[in-house]
Amino acid sequence: MTQHQRFTGLIAAPPTPFDTDFSLNLERVEKQVEKLIADGLSGVFISGSTGEGASMDRVERERLAVRWREATRGTSLRVLAHVGHSALPDAIALAGQAAALGVDALAAYAPFYYRPQTVDALLDFLAPVAAAAPNTPFFYYHIPSMTGVALSMREFLEKAPARIPNLAGLKFTHNDLFEYGELVRDFGERYDLLWGSDEVLTAARTLGAPGAVGSTYN
Repeated sequence: MTQHQRFTGLIAAPPTPFDTDFSLNLERVEKQVEKLIADGLSGVFISGSTGEGASMDRVERERLAVRWREATRGTSLRVLAHVGHSALPDAIALAGQAAALGVDALAAYAPFYYRPQTVDALLDFLAPVAAAAPNTPFFYYHIPSMTGVALSMREFLEKAPARIPNLAGLKFTHNDLFEYGELVRDFGERYDLLWGSDEVLTAARTLGAPGAVGSTYN
């Protein structure tokens, strides 16, 4: 994959709009787009934790991706679609669908019930997901507080390029500032290391965070 346009600035993780009967209310996405553009956000990270992606079925997530892509086309907002899933075939399908829509990047977290115990096992899961969209930048969504997978991200970034040629970086949602600072120092020129914990964004910025994905930026 050729060098991608770097991701910087504040990227909102928008809540998914639902109706009172728990069905998707996709008409609200237009209003979300308008507000985020007016507020100067650089992108959106859809179907992540704030977007309740883990609570939606595959069809709902596919419909949501279609709507966000339609609503942002021709605007300044870049779309990062989270496609992580505990079922590998569903994660692969979500990745392929999002890439076909022309999103700007994909992301996936680790499976959180049968958890990978090593970086190699994690890559066994992620590599076919990324391969379903070989020309789309791919991010690993590192969020140990929710997945229970707290592996070394240094080892991950050292090993991942051989398995995931389209790796673009990390969404680092973990408050280990020491680890993050070392990653920025040693890998920051090659990868986008997006910060994911709103509460300590200022500290991450002092360590060189190029951008951040978060809930409060909505």
